Amino acid sequence: MWGGAATLNRAGFEIGLVVAAIVLHFVLTRVVGIRGLDIVPITLGVLAYALVVGRDPAARAGWGTRREGFAACLHDAVPLFVVGAGTCAAIGAVRGFLVVDASLLLTVVLYPAWGIAQQFLVLGLFAHGLDRIGLSRAIVLAVAGAGFAAVHVPNWSLVAATAVLGPWCAVLFFRHRNLWPLGVAHGVLGALFYRWALGVDVCAVLFTPR
Repeated sequence: MWGGAATLNRAGFEIGLVVAAIVLHFVLTRVVGIRGLDIVPITLGVLAYALVVGRDPAARAGWGTRREGFAACLHDAVPLFVVGAGTCAAIGAVRGFLVVDASLLLTVVLYPAWGIAQQFLVLGLFAHGLDRIGLSRAIVLAVAGAGFAAVHVPNWSLVAATAVLGPWCAVLFFRHRNLWPLGVAHGVLGALFYRWALGVDVCAVLFTPR
């Protein structure tokens, strides 16, 4: 179990990991300028850290990477998903982007892995870390939501969408301490938002120069 100085040290270290991932994201996508280049190293890094440190049941419980709370979180995440998917479909219908093809289906299948990785960073490490160091829950929710939106700058459509999605996911995370349904919902909604709301074929633009 974590406690005292060990708790603060672990929380600070994990917050630092998230900051490092954000820096890597901006370097690879803004400086190097290749879309999606950050997905592989960040996802593999998240997986490696979760496998090594996650041997501790207390760590998994804090991160929300456990079985407990899954059903309840899934139940509460369904309205989020329905509203989000419906909004994407409505925007797509108006803008003429409402299509279903092999590329979209592939993105819907693969993108949840990236959604889980992001939710692990934002909620399991960052928000949980802020909570562990003693910040009020309201501040944690506000900072986590704002941070999640900010990393999507300068795509202001994504900033607006994640400014809504982030706090909602954070509330459900702290309510149920399970991030699996939130990560999957994030991934699927991300795939739908890119294709239907923005008219972007994710499979076609990943790992290509801007």
